Parts: sequence; C-alpha cells; structure tokens
Amino acid sequence: MNLPKTIAYITVSDPRDKHAWSGTNYYIRKVLEKRFGEVTMLGPDEPKLVTFLCKVVHGVSLYIFKKRFDYRNSTFYAKACGRLFSKKLKHKSYDLIVSPAGIAYIAYLKTDIPIIFVGDRIIANSLNYHTIITNLWKWSEKQSLKTESIALHKASLNILSSHWAADYAIDYYKLTKKNTIVLPFGANMDKTPSAEYVFDHKIKTDVCKLLLIGTFWKNKGVDIAINALHLVLKKNIRAHLTIVGCEPETPVNDTNITIIPFLNKNSKDGLRELEQLFLSSSFFILPTRFDCTPIVFCEASMYGLPILSADTGGVAGHVQEGVNGFLMDYNDKGEGYAAIIEQIWKDEDHYLKLQGTARELFDKELNWDSWVKHLETELIRI
Repeated sequence: MNLPKTIAYITVSDPRDKHAWSGTNYYIRKVLEKRFGEVTMLGPDEPKLVTFLCKVVHGVSLYIFKKRFDYRNSTFYAKACGRLFSKKLKHKSYDLIVSPAGIAYIAYLKTDIPIIFVGDRIIANSLNYHTIITNLWKWSEKQSLKTESIALHKASLNILSSHWAADYAIDYYKLTKKNTIVLPFGANMDKTPSAEYVFDHKIKTDVCKLLLIGTFWKNKGVDIAINALHLVLKKNIRAHLTIVGCEPETPVNDTNITIIPFLNKNSKDGLRELEQLFLSSSFFILPTRFDCTPIVFCEASMYGLPILSADTGGVAGHVQEGVNGFLMDYNDKGEGYAAIIEQIWKDEDHYLKLQGTARELFDKELNWDSWVKHLETELIRI
C-alpha cells in the first residue's frame, strides 16, 4: 500500500495522556505524526450505556460469585464499540487505522480501510497470567477469545512487542507470519540524551546502586530485589537499592534502601530526578511476577544501565541476554540476581562493555523512531 497521509487513531485511553498505558498511546501518536503527518484521534470514547451495564454485571459477579467478567472484550461491548467507531470513521476519509491495544475497538468495525493493531500481549496467552483476565467465567473467556480472533484476522498488520505474544498469536489463531510481526516498543520520554551525554555524565561510585521502578510492590517482585540486595551485601559489596513508584504494605526500615513512592517523569523536576537516578545507578533490577512489555527497560538501556529481570511474559522482547542485561529464572528468590551482580560488578571491563552494548541496543531497536521506520517498511509491503 502507499504510505498514509491521514491516519485514524483509535485508542482505549487518552492518546494525549502521558500516564495512560505508561504513555505508549501518546508516544505512538507522536511518532506517527512525525513520520506520516495527520493523525486524527477518534478516542478515547466508548459506548457509555453499554459500558455502565457491563460494569454493573462485572461488579455483581465479582461480589457474589467471586468470578470476573472480562467485559471490555465481551461480544456485547465490542459490537457497541464497533458501531460507535464505524460512525466516526464516516466523518472523514482516512488512509489507515491504527489501534494500540484496541482489540474490542476494531473487531466489529465496518470499514474497508486497512487496520494496524499494536499490542504487547494477546488474551489467549495471558489468561490466568494477567490479573485482569484471571478467574473468568468460561463464557466470558470464550467471548474474549472470539473478539480477539476476529480483530487479529481483520487487521492488515498485527504488531506485537515480543515473540512471546506474536508467536503464540500466530500459532493459536493461525495467523500468517507475514502479517504478524514483532517490533519492540521505545522509551516513553520526550528527550533522548545522546550516548556521549550519557557516558560523560555517568556518576561513578564505589557503591553498587540498584534501581527498581514499578507501580505495584508485589507484582514487580520488590521483595525479591530486597533479598538480592541483602545477598550482595553479604558478599562484602557496598550496595544500595532505590525503589521508585510504590510502597510496601508494612514499613521498611533499612538504611541500604530508599523508597520514592511517586516520581512524575512528565514534570521538569521529576524528569531531572529520574535522569539522575539512571545516571547514578549501577543496575536496573525488576524481578517482575508478570509483565508484557516494561517500557522502563527501554529507558534503562537509553542510559546504559544493565538490566536484571525475571524471565516471564514479554520481558525477553526488550532484554537481550548479555547485551543490555540478564534474565533470571522466574522462581529465583534473589540468589541468581546477587550472583550476576557480584560477577559483573567485580569485572570492570565486562561492566563497562555491558553499559555500552545496552546503549547500542537502545539506539538500534528500543526507540520509537526505529519502530516507525520498520512500520513504514511493512506498510509498503502489505
């Protein structure tokens, strides 16, 4: 197809909001505008009455039966979304539809315009893995899978951020490899410091500083990170852990741990503080319990910060072993993390090389400019 001049952008959350979906909808919109031109935001919007009814059913189900109703991917909700956005598409002529995380929004669209779906997971391999689609009614599960199947087959191109998602989608839904591709996401930050700036401003320290950024303490495996810290300290390595974005249920009193409950990277002060954390830290650690695409891995790589994470979900899509970090066994309670930290920290040449290859991977793959260039190539092909 010819490159699009007008794009209809259909999103679940507000594409002007840098907080929604870690800012991914916002940064995809910005890079589409930069590369192609006009992007019309048709969302956020949803069928309000249908949404209200679905929420009532879900709430009652959860309260009485302790079972979840995945209403946002239900047939009732998806068909209502299809009607809503089909009407919106008639108001103007578009060359292309792009819908990040919009399975229910595109499944029942009535249009001949090519559709690009962008996602970091699929429902089929996230059932009972991702919390919001855990413990579903069987009928709800079937509806969600049906909605996803219709949407993925309708899309001219499915872009997924990891092989974990894409390979399963191809196998489960019998999609073609030609129209289902893997493109890693980019760093969700307005400014990209040059590699020269990063390495000129790295703050050298004799203390091995671990950085963890995450919204939910338990889900991000913070207790495992703390255990890893204590094991590193037992190896006679001076170490410190900074935790950003969440708080424990019970207070943590440890001089080797700093907790920053909230940091707004979209404010000048917040961004400055975040940059200092990336520049002054030695490793980024995230023993996550479930994840599709932690955008923060792109940001850590941008600052040449080696990553240590659990090998789960789509994590491997943004962490390449020995290049920008290391993947630990999911059941590791901190021992493996501590062993890698000790090994790398005591080998300065290896550590410096890892910093460099982390930044190189960011420059090559983990940025939105690279993502949209690959998208352009795919659009020419389809």
